[in-house]
Amino acid sequence: MGVWTESTTEIGVPMSGLVGRPTWAGLEVDDFMRRLPGLTPQLVLEIQNRVLELIACNAPLDVTLGAISRFAERCIPGMMASVLYFDPSVGALKRGGYGSMPSSFVDIVDGLVPGPSMGSCGTAAFLQKRIISEDVETDPLWANFLELCHNYNIRSAWSSPLVSGRDSSLLGVFGMYHPTVRKPSDDELAVVDHFTHLASIAAERHRVDTEQSHRASHDAVTEVGNRHQLSQEGPRVLAQRRASGGPLTLVFIDLDRFKSFNDVFGHVAGDVLLRKVSNRLNTGLAPHDLLVRFGGDEFIAFLPLTVEDSLARLAHVRELLRTSVDIAETRAQVTFSAGLIECVGSDATLDALVFAVDEAARNAKDLGGDRDVVADAVQSAEVQRKRSLSLDLADALERGRVDPHMQPIVRIEDGFPQSFELLFRLNDPRFVGVPIPEIIRISEESGLIHRIGVEMIRAACRILAESPGDFAGITINVNVSVHQLMRSEFVAQCAEALADYHIEAGQLCVELTESRLLDSAGPARDTLLALKAMGFRLALDDFGTGYASLTYLQSLPVDYIKVDKSFVDQVEHAGRNRSLCTALLSMGRACVTGIVAEGVETEEQARALLELGYPLGQGFLWSRPMHAIAARRWMREARARAA
Repeated sequence: MGVWTESTTEIGVPMSGLVGRPTWAGLEVDDFMRRLPGLTPQLVLEIQNRVLELIACNAPLDVTLGAISRFAERCIPGMMASVLYFDPSVGALKRGGYGSMPSSFVDIVDGLVPGPSMGSCGTAAFLQKRIISEDVETDPLWANFLELCHNYNIRSAWSSPLVSGRDSSLLGVFGMYHPTVRKPSDDELAVVDHFTHLASIAAERHRVDTEQSHRASHDAVTEVGNRHQLSQEGPRVLAQRRASGGPLTLVFIDLDRFKSFNDVFGHVAGDVLLRKVSNRLNTGLAPHDLLVRFGGDEFIAFLPLTVEDSLARLAHVRELLRTSVDIAETRAQVTFSAGLIECVGSDATLDALVFAVDEAARNAKDLGGDRDVVADAVQSAEVQRKRSLSLDLADALERGRVDPHMQPIVRIEDGFPQSFELLFRLNDPRFVGVPIPEIIRISEESGLIHRIGVEMIRAACRILAESPGDFAGITINVNVSVHQLMRSEFVAQCAEALADYHIEAGQLCVELTESRLLDSAGPARDTLLALKAMGFRLALDDFGTGYASLTYLQSLPVDYIKVDKSFVDQVEHAGRNRSLCTALLSMGRACVTGIVAEGVETEEQARALLELGYPLGQGFLWSRPMHAIAARRWMREARARAA
């Protein structure tokens, strides 16, 4: 496909390369020359090739249609030609291309609505058939436009509709005007038909390109902009406002409880709701506000307002959404959580600003939803730091910088290891000093937790495969969050890791974290049951903290519970923690085969736990987390002591 460039000549296509006997409008060129003496072979061919070149090179539509009009005037001397383009979005004929028609005439006919008595062009568009007005003075179609005809010396008019070859829809109108009363000859109509055809090709190409561009930049469900439009328009809007110094606020809108609506009424009803919500958002925002659908139930808007005025605008939008939305024979009450940030006065990139308002909207949702949170400069800097860490984490995973450490789980009575917990660590200087809980939190927010989970499963298999003697009879525990269990492919990825390293599933134990998110009847539970059926052991981490409770012991085939460190602290002293440890032990014994006390740091704690009946412990008293090489050495030393 060519690229349009301006040309200083009206006709500049060389004749070289033309083969055979060219035809035009079904007639050989020589026939045309005989019937229309103003034409020459070179002119005919150059006109046709020039128009096709303009179309092929994506010249602006008005340039191509203007060339067609000028060429038509040269072929039929004395005529004035114009091509109007039909804009279906407004239902009117718009500026197209013109030959010798003055600009004042162009301004008058711009926006002409097709109708049964709208001159020859408006009527031809309305009826989608050719209209010949031999004398506009006596033709009733021109009764309302006689003054226009007098002003521009129009006495006869020939108009032909441009019709789509795809769906027969209206594309525009090709019109020719003459200062005298006359009708076209058959040969002139053949010329008109040919130029009408060329204009139709140009107009249809323009419409197809426009539709494709619209589809590329607009969301298919809601018809508002999409992420592509945000990436194209956002930086431009940001740069313009920063250059002018005018206010600009970026807003992130996250619908509340939309997932629940989808789960109850289905995705079709969900799409209908999104369309109605986006319509109300558009109603509540100004026409020049950039609105895009960022994700499933998330929207982003650029408001040329201060943060204070943007909050007032959002209050108005909230009122529009509070009115019940009728969907699927029910009435949905729609609320949203929003994050806002002032864009001017900051050098933050668009990505950083989006990250900041996304975080602010998430905070608004965590506070109960249906509210706004404004990200200030400090928050924005912190969000940018987290975003930078997220990018660094993705890079570290790509480079294979995962360096798991191991901490033993031992028999409290003699300190002999029974299993190891595999702990996520990175061998990357960019993360020195960054707490592991923060890295895990960032991985969950960025979606990298899924990749980390698979990496850790594979690392456990690799360690067991590389040191079968050192870790004989030992189970390796791997932390898995509910976020990972929600992924349908997780079970298959675990099976693949076992097969690749020839490891039995019973040598691995899945430690369930984030149990507060576990639905006892949802897909995460189904994944756990599938892993259990494969032979994996299951452990419930942080038992007793309020989320990991008897409910999960009843609904899940758990092998071990791990009593949280908060209960182990002060267990050596008579008091509440000692009583709670006793109660948790009793509950665990009724449901599982193994109970582990976490966070054991002193001999006194170990003795107290042993007295209570705890069989297993984990903590700094026996070992800090260590590299796999050190863990193998530690195992050999433990076996030597036991021998």
